[in-house]
Amino acid sequence: MKKAFCVAIALLMTGTVLLGCGSKDGTAEVPQPSQATITSQPSEVTITLPPTATPAADRPEPLVSKDAAYEGVSRYCERELGMGMTAEGYSVNLETGEETDSEYQLIFHSYTGALTYFYVDKASGATRMTEYVPSLDSASEAGTFSLFDYLGPENKADPAAEGDVPSEPKERFVFQSKVCSVYMEEVFGKTMCEAWYSLVDAVMAGENTFACPDQHTYDWVMGQFPERCFPVLVELIDYAYDREHSVKDGVANFTWRVPPEEAAARIEQFAAQIEEMLNDVLEADYTDFEKALALYDYFSRNYDYDYEMAEQMENQFMDEVKTIRLFNEGTGICQEVSAAYSYLLMQAGVEATVMMGDGHQWSYVRINGHNYHIDPTFVLSEKDSLAYFMMNDEQRAATGYEKSCFTITSNYAQDHPHPDYVADDDTFRPLWEHVFEQFSHEEHTVYCPTEENDYGEWSYFTFDYAG
Repeated sequence: MKKAFCVAIALLMTGTVLLGCGSKDGTAEVPQPSQATITSQPSEVTITLPPTATPAADRPEPLVSKDAAYEGVSRYCERELGMGMTAEGYSVNLETGEETDSEYQLIFHSYTGALTYFYVDKASGATRMTEYVPSLDSASEAGTFSLFDYLGPENKADPAAEGDVPSEPKERFVFQSKVCSVYMEEVFGKTMCEAWYSLVDAVMAGENTFACPDQHTYDWVMGQFPERCFPVLVELIDYAYDREHSVKDGVANFTWRVPPEEAAARIEQFAAQIEEMLNDVLEADYTDFEKALALYDYFSRNYDYDYEMAEQMENQFMDEVKTIRLFNEGTGICQEVSAAYSYLLMQAGVEATVMMGDGHQWSYVRINGHNYHIDPTFVLSEKDSLAYFMMNDEQRAATGYEKSCFTITSNYAQDHPHPDYVADDDTFRPLWEHVFEQFSHEEHTVYCPTEENDYGEWSYFTFDYAG
């Protein structure tokens, strides 16, 4: 049986009307986006062969083929850097570079714009690395490894020892700079989501302009999307200096809170943090239900509710309340907790957003075609309780929040009337009266302890979630 763990992230909704888990009104600061993927290229390096280079006709065949070099470096990127792989098992964003008598060169393009150069010795397979950061115009040595450690037996210079079967590399979650759930498009519309993607592209490229049709779209994209869809951006970018005239001829501008190169480093740090959480808590073959449950359990065990901040929010809006705070400090209020949880689910490929009502905020997900409420904030104090997991509207009402008060995704329902979302599936009703202990991915079963006998042995309620 596989222990289910859950990951949580803190969230704060910029421009939110919520004043916290106990207040419904207020003026929220607009989130600041930023993810600088630098697209500038390193200065060209010309390699000149020495005058005594051996004529091509007299050179011995290399022990390491060009294809083997590409495969080995590709698998190094996947295993050690956590980068995505193609269906054929090769790393995305990897290309071949210049070749000399003794070395192959391969170049890996990171999502932050940094370039890693791999130099593979044709005879020994020894591979050295250098890293180039275009925004800083700086290069540095990045270590060495043996190519043969990342090749199958058929590509090694020496036959593999009998019975030496390399294990399949574990499939990993890879950070996505662009995440935006179906709910966002349904509520805000496709145009705003496209403008959001354009903003992310600009941030990742270290620019300060992006395609945006009008001022109305600009205000909503800058104010609502970063907190929900890229939490670190609120620390990195802000509105244009002349906010009321920030869009001209379909082009919008924004300001950097920090230099673009510093933003790029911060984004890379954030991306590594998100990847580590997802890969520690989830398995790539988990179902959407299992991802939601594992992260729910993770939040229950690893995050704390910030009662002091909640009390302060009763009287005034606090600028410190941001989704990123939960990730940085491990504590937060409902706005931060629910947004972080939903953000992690989106990173894991699950459709998720936030729902508000009566001064509180929680998560809303679409799994197997049905909508459900999940409240990762309440479980911080009621550890392992499944009363707040995969709730329908009836169960959400039983825990204190009637459907008549719901506002989904947008802080201002009057500006973006919402579809009549319904959560009416009661498949998970049997779980609501139990506490969670673990689930088995192989058996599709949730285990909940019910009673301990005199010998310290527990009996369990089991729930089969297959299908």
